[in-house]
Amino acid sequence: MSGLRARLVERIAAGGPLTFAAYMEAALFDPVDGFYTGGPGIGQGGHFATAAMAHPAFADAVVKEAAATWEELGRPKAFRVTEAGPGTGGLARRVSEGLDALGIRHELALIERSTGLAARQRETLDGIPATWVEHPAELKPTSGFLYANELVDALPVRLLQWPDEVLVGADGDRLVEVLRPADAAVTRLLPAGFEPRVGGRYAVRPGMIPLLASLAGSLRRGRIALIDYGGVGTEVHDGRRPPVRTYIGGQPGGDPLQAPGTQDLTADVDFGALSDAAGPCGLEVEALLTQPAWLRGHGWEAPPAETRTEEDWALAGLLDERLPFMVWLARR
Repeated sequence: MSGLRARLVERIAAGGPLTFAAYMEAALFDPVDGFYTGGPGIGQGGHFATAAMAHPAFADAVVKEAAATWEELGRPKAFRVTEAGPGTGGLARRVSEGLDALGIRHELALIERSTGLAARQRETLDGIPATWVEHPAELKPTSGFLYANELVDALPVRLLQWPDEVLVGADGDRLVEVLRPADAAVTRLLPAGFEPRVGGRYAVRPGMIPLLASLAGSLRRGRIALIDYGGVGTEVHDGRRPPVRTYIGGQPGGDPLQAPGTQDLTADVDFGALSDAAGPCGLEVEALLTQPAWLRGHGWEAPPAETRTEEDWALAGLLDERLPFMVWLARR
């Protein structure tokens, strides 16, 4: 039995079943054995690859969003560009270099809670001045542009099996599901007007709005871009995709309770809930569009199939409207 599994079993024995969110937090971010703690393989041949690595179009679009923000703010002398959840640091490097090429002086900040990933980012960003923090509250509010690619999907979720909540218990040295009636604080996180199906499974994310408030609080003026996969309201819960998915080695993984700490756990993002929370967080939503529409809006289009290079085919993949990736833009 792995060290993390053994400690989870002991924790359950001492305090009772865990919420799925508590289990997911441990599986991904346990200080010793969490999936992200050591800096998992990201990119080709790793556990997963993001759109930012597939083609330069992604970084170019982020640079253009940051540059437009700088212009809209009156070209401030103090301008911070922040990436939350920067992965390998490759996108942050491309964005910083792109802004340098445009003559836009900026401070680069990275929000990263994984010590392993932060170490990898420092290697990637060698020679580029940057500041690392573990939480956005550590950043002094200033003018700037903040972006995050595939960050919100990793926030822990509470898991419902209507009308119950799925908890994580233990049977000997095995982690097992335990059902208990869901309380109102959890069920209120489902979209307004949504009618759950008895026995249907739904993931809700209690930490998403507090995260948005913290990100917004790091800006005095500026814009936020959140890029992730998901939908709006009931689209997230229509059953087309499992509420919680696992990935390992670039392929779908196993049962979420299997081998905690060795596989990624993820769930779709409800961008409708983000938009509903924008006002109370001091933000004004500018746009919610698909990733392909966002890239095309910044001038990217794949050449005809008969003339495409391997890189062109990668771009065509990012422009596929069937992808469930969305771009959420808001200003403060």
